[in-house]
Amino acid sequence: MNTLITGIAGFTGIHLAQYALANGTQVAGFDHAPGGLPPALADKVSLYSGDIRNQAVLKRALAETRPDVIYHLAGITKSKDVEKFYEINVLGTVALFEAIVELGLTPKVLVASSSAVYGKGLGYRPITENFKLRPATHYAVSKVAQETIAYRYHLVYNIPIICTRAFNLIGPRQSPVLACSAFARQIALAERTKQIDTLVTGDLSPRRDFVDVRDAVRAYSLVVKSGKPGLAYNVCSQQAISIKQCLDLLLEMTSIPLKTIVAPTNLQVGDVPIQIGCAARLVKHTGWRPEITLEQSLADLLDYWRQQVKSQP
Repeated sequence: MNTLITGIAGFTGIHLAQYALANGTQVAGFDHAPGGLPPALADKVSLYSGDIRNQAVLKRALAETRPDVIYHLAGITKSKDVEKFYEINVLGTVALFEAIVELGLTPKVLVASSSAVYGKGLGYRPITENFKLRPATHYAVSKVAQETIAYRYHLVYNIPIICTRAFNLIGPRQSPVLACSAFARQIALAERTKQIDTLVTGDLSPRRDFVDVRDAVRAYSLVVKSGKPGLAYNVCSQQAISIKQCLDLLLEMTSIPLKTIVAPTNLQVGDVPIQIGCAARLVKHTGWRPEITLEQSLADLLDYWRQQVKSQP
């Protein structure tokens, strides 16, 4: 089976590529910066470099690889320029599907959406896929648009498309712009330099449904095999944990005494106070269950940053 992963050099893309290769799949990758792939992984995949909005480059990658499966992970989650969310997440998705149609391909396409599409959710009541979409940020609005575009190509061109709505992914290689990875990086730096005694945080009260990225990519693979085209699938642990609980767990993993301070610049407008998902549809259609505990995810994330800072000047 030939697989193409857009955004292969990103957090989820790297883990998905490793999982696919370990399971005997031929992998090609598309990314604006494929140099971010670990060398050992880059040697095993066919890489295409370009902007996801560039149809010419996309068509070359698709024509040469003719994938049976496409995992569309390319996109941005953070930007001070709100137009970027729509240019990349939305127009990039249009470009991908237009290239697929023009080449006459009908691969299975998994579009990696986000639980952000649900907005504030239902408090402690788990959110199902039938919950009304109420995006509260530009990122979330762009993901709703991305899903809508995908379903349009499913309906008009009969391309088998599935959307996954991952809740809060966590694990090694996560970007430090996200809370838990930022904490882990600061702790690793404190351990190495012995000159940091304070962690800078944002609001620690929000409660999130965390799922390990390695469990998530396994879910993506199972959905492609057993999921129903035209449906969305929540990928979640079905429990809500506060950001503070995650920080406390990380602090228990170090002997360095550290204080915390909330930086006003780290507070997010429109942030969701609590979100918890229901994975019943995913479990029913694929048999998937999360296997990696939050404690293990955080420990692996901290160890990743320990290795990163060790190799830096």
